[in-house]
Amino acid sequence: TIPLRLFRKTGLKIPSRLEVRGEVYLAKDEFKRINTEREEEGLATFANPRNAAAGSLRQIDPKNTASRRLNIFIYGAVASGELDIASHYEMLNYLVDAGLKINPNIRKAASLKEIKRYLESWEEKRKDLPYETDGVVIKVNDFGYQRKLGQTSRNPRWAIAYKFPPEEEVTRILDIKVSVGRTGALTPVAVLRPVTVAGSTISNATLHNEDEIRRKDVKVGDWVAVHKAGDVIPEIVKVIKERRDGSQQEFTM
Repeated sequence: TIPLRLFRKTGLKIPSRLEVRGEVYLAKDEFKRINTEREEEGLATFANPRNAAAGSLRQIDPKNTASRRLNIFIYGAVASGELDIASHYEMLNYLVDAGLKINPNIRKAASLKEIKRYLESWEEKRKDLPYETDGVVIKVNDFGYQRKLGQTSRNPRWAIAYKFPPEEEVTRILDIKVSVGRTGALTPVAVLRPVTVAGSTISNATLHNEDEIRRKDVKVGDWVAVHKAGDVIPEIVKVIKERRDGSQQEFTM
């Protein structure tokens, strides 16, 4: 339970039952602060803000959760039927008046062109946000159309998630080592010059197997573009062959 004191607009009608839904997140600065403290205490650091937020919510001691300064954006609500609200956008504005925190970058679009322009504008601007984000959720605004469209057993048919292309950075392969798995399987792992990608520092990336090394033509000493597959798993996207200077070395298992 995360207590929240509401400061609602004077005269606003509040239904007898209002269930709100949102996403808890951790700001980039807070994520860095937490990992710095964990390093100083000799503890393992969190891989990314999403893992840190989830781990913070699972803390048995609520004081530990409170110390991590979690935040939340509310993205929807289910009322008891006492509110005369006809659209999702109208509901979000109502929740703002009720004192709840809504993402200030939400926009209403009247066409697919407007949606496309909005998505394209955030592919670069998202880096300047104080929190990590990997995409945008697009929803049908009218509640009547939402009811007609319905939902599957898992997801609503009136909403879809657009994922941004993974953020890429360039770094160098310092070495390739072989990791032995629990079952004895051998996996080549690229040792990278540490680089920050999507909010966290990566220094290793799996190369999967020898065929993958040959397919991507990866060599020790290569400059490579890396990203996080699914914004989680470090992965080598491609070798920047024009930066080869003859010092690169072939790797054999």
